[in-house]
Amino acid sequence: MVTLLAVTLVTLVLGVAVRFANRHHQHYNTLLLPVLALASGLASWVIVQFTGLGYNPDLFWLSWLLPILASTVITVGVAWWLGQHREASEAAALRKVSDD
Repeated sequence: MVTLLAVTLVTLVLGVAVRFANRHHQHYNTLLLPVLALASGLASWVIVQFTGLGYNPDLFWLSWLLPILASTVITVGVAWWLGQHREASEAAALRKVSDD
């Protein structure tokens, strides 16, 4: 249960940190990245527990590390993808308005 609490807190803090570190954070919802980080971290924690890694004494550290790494990769990837695509779509919309 301690791993669940640790993964929850770390992934939530990670989502907030990625949201504020991203220079495009004003282009999308405030809670999108923290909730995405939390959901991906908890889903991967459940997967790790069902595979039995959380109950193996030699591999117990994986139940802490894998959900946090998966959450980091997913959150940073989504922040990068949203930032690139939203910036391009807003630039195209601004060009369309200025051309009219």
